[in-house]
Amino acid sequence: MNIEQLKVKKTDTLKDVIHIIDINGLGIAFVVDDDEKVIGTVTDSDIRQCLIKGENISSPVETICFKHFFSLPKKFNKENIIKTLSDDVISRIPIKGTMRVPIIDKEGCLIDVAFISEQGLKGRLFNGKPTPKHIKTVLVVGGAGYLGSVLCKELLIKGYKVKVLDNLTYGDVGIKHLYGDENYTFIFGDMRNIQTVVSATDDVDAVIHLAAIVGDPACSLNPEETIENNYLATKMLGEVCKYKQINRFIFASTCSVYGESKGEKELTEKDITNPISLYAQMKLMSEEGLLELKDNNFSPTILRMGTLFGIAQRMRFDLVVNLLTIRAFKTKEFAVFGGNQWRPFLHVKDAAGAYVKMLEAPIDLVGGEIFNVSHENYTINNVGKEVYNVTGAKMNVDEQDIDKRDYFVSTDKIKKIVNFVPSNTIANGIQEIIHEAKQGKYNDWNKPKYSNYQYLIGT
Repeated sequence: MNIEQLKVKKTDTLKDVIHIIDINGLGIAFVVDDDEKVIGTVTDSDIRQCLIKGENISSPVETICFKHFFSLPKKFNKENIIKTLSDDVISRIPIKGTMRVPIIDKEGCLIDVAFISEQGLKGRLFNGKPTPKHIKTVLVVGGAGYLGSVLCKELLIKGYKVKVLDNLTYGDVGIKHLYGDENYTFIFGDMRNIQTVVSATDDVDAVIHLAAIVGDPACSLNPEETIENNYLATKMLGEVCKYKQINRFIFASTCSVYGESKGEKELTEKDITNPISLYAQMKLMSEEGLLELKDNNFSPTILRMGTLFGIAQRMRFDLVVNLLTIRAFKTKEFAVFGGNQWRPFLHVKDAAGAYVKMLEAPIDLVGGEIFNVSHENYTINNVGKEVYNVTGAKMNVDEQDIDKRDYFVSTDKIKKIVNFVPSNTIANGIQEIIHEAKQGKYNDWNKPKYSNYQYLIGT
């Protein structure tokens, strides 16, 4: 980063300014006049608040920038800086956060940025130390689900504030453990309701969209509701975020969009898709709808995830690795159907890690991009063999009941762009489920609460 990436002209539009803020990653820009003197500051939050109040995105930034800003001279007292600040300045320091303060020379020109907390100076931008995160609050839509329950916990551990919007279709077992965390906020609501979405997206810096009716059987129960939830609501959420200039938007798609590709080649993000289910069709349409909204400011990222497995707070046993494992442990035998179809697999903890990676990657690297996310490509037969190797249970193969989905995906792109390398193998996932089961968990493994489809039909 260089100093020019922090400055905007007083005549620059709000749309142009928030683009600069996205690029510099600090959440702030410094407004300068024709002589390069700093005349004000503006944050991405300032701009979003003005847009909600009706300000035109083409308005010049000078009309909304904060002109009574505090600055520091080139030489200042680093040790006792808090003592030199007025009560008004101290009151503007975020609780448990930092205030970004311009450091200016004698001519009033920007030369650096200081980060000040309630405890004092935390550092300067150009001193080689890591700068505070620009993204502070993340809205996870569908955060009470299988993946969401793991992701929200990971985000909180990493110091983010987390808001969850969820209608609790599958209950709140996935998020009960988060209710006491001061950085966690739960919003009960339906993402199909525009008023709910507009309210939920207030004061957030990024949106991770996980919510959907998940799985082919569950989607087939009510096709109209599936279209509403999995496509129309996604498009509306994207529109709201674009309008409010919430430019970091990460969408959970699926490798099922590749459909019946026969596993004949390693599929990259550029290969032709071939969805064969309503679930996959709606995911692909959502991808296309979000990418149609892309501009210099709104930069959605699409993650096509492999089939998930592993332990989560909201546990699922309608996922193939999890189901075969618990059935093998409880009944001493299990069946695989078809067997030769290829699938990419991904541990739920690694899936959560992928979203964090995307959240923290430079937006110019991941914005507007699609990424395959998986760890291992396996045939269903080989998954069964892994389960057999750990449990010793009898494995039966039913070649008559075949799921036509068959795809072998490449993850070279996500490794190259953000250095994402999953660490949990299928064997790891099998072993952790067995360990939990030996502790007496999941004795009710075949109850509807562990299956999206069974839960929805109430059997």
